[in-house]
This record gives sequence, C-alpha cells and structure tokens, in this order.
Amino acid sequence: MQLQRRARRTRRGPTLLSLCAALAATASIAMPRTSEAAEIVLSGSGTFNPPKAEQLAALRADLPFSKSDLASGNWSFSARYEDSTPDAESDPHAGRYAGAIRGFRLVIGSTTLDLPADQAAIVISDGGSGFSHRESIRVEARASTPSGLLRLSWIQVNQQAKDADLRGPAGVLPSDALPPAAMVASMATASPFDRFLELRIDAATGGSRPLLYLSSSKLSVKAGPATAP
Repeated sequence: MQLQRRARRTRRGPTLLSLCAALAATASIAMPRTSEAAEIVLSGSGTFNPPKAEQLAALRADLPFSKSDLASGNWSFSARYEDSTPDAESDPHAGRYAGAIRGFRLVIGSTTLDLPADQAAIVISDGGSGFSHRESIRVEARASTPSGLLRLSWIQVNQQAKDADLRGPAGVLPSDALPPAAMVASMATASPFDRFLELRIDAATGGSRPLLYLSSSKLSVKAGPATAP
C-alpha cells in the first residue's frame, strides 16, 4: 500500500510538493483504467466420430482437411480473447462481443487452421433473442476456404421448459455480460451433450446440405489467463 503525504501550506501558498501531488492525482483520474482487462486463452481437445469410408471417398478434394485428418477422429481448438470487450448487441439479454477474439485456431489430425480474428466473436444469451427459456455461450469463428464457408463454434446451451424464464439471476448466467473464464469453458447445462464443438463447411454456391459437418461433446475444455503475448 502506498502512503500519501500531505504537504504543509505556508503563507506563500502551496509548496512544490503539494502541486506535484495535485497534478499526479488529476492525471490518475484522467487516464483510462485498463488494469482490470485480461487476455484469456480458451482451449479444448478431444475426439469426434470420423466419417465412414464411403463418406470420406465422396468428399471434395479442395476441403481444408485431408481424408487422413478426418479419419483420425482427433481435433482441438484454442481461442485467445479480451475479457473487457464491450457488448455490441442492443438486446438487454443478449450480448455479442465482436472483436473480443485475438486469435482462433483449429487442428484436425495433422492440419492446423488459423481462423481470421475479425470474423470471430463471443455470443452470450441470458434468455435473449426471444427465447427466455434458453441460455447459451457461443465462441465462434468463420473463414472463407476454397471449398466454401467454414464455421467453427464452441457451444454451450442451458435450455429448460418453454414456460421457464431464465433471464437475470434466475438461470445460470446472471446477465448477458462476458462470464468468468471458467464458465466460458464449462457452463452448467441440463445435459453434457449440450456442450459441444461444431464444424460446418458450406459450398459457396449454396445448398441445404453441408460439404462437411462434424460435432462432438467428447472434449476437455479449459480456460485461464494468457501467459504469453
């Protein structure tokens, strides 16, 4: 704890020490306070059910992952985000933290993809968007690839009966603010299958069926302060 000393006043006015203290106090008020902001690293790894042999054979050659990558059934992701990013969503029970993500990486098999940070966001719903019975945390990113649009999301959903109102302290999330890192990694849900990593690639020409779709709840996910730049 720093000790503050008061300078004595004389008949000639404030001393040099008191003037310096006043200026320092004024400067401390004017400067933005950023000490509470922190960078968080969210990471997860696990397995998915690989496509069947006939499905692998039918996949397009320009997908960002090889058939051996997909046959491995192994994947991981990591996202670095800033936990003081302001909410860009007007809904009082839904928050969209665009620009929060500083980096987003996906690894499948032996292939690594770094997804564009400017196409990533954290989306929080505390019973917002007209679904008061549903809370969710989504950490998502998208990227254009030669085969089409890739979307990756770490999704956690707490959904109750339709007549339930989870807005505010009634549910798991007290608001649409960014929750603590531990909750971004593992939010309480009605079912363990309501926490999952999802990958979807859609053709640029459109179509109702994705070129590739993977989803799995078999992941170990953690989050904590970033220790490296």
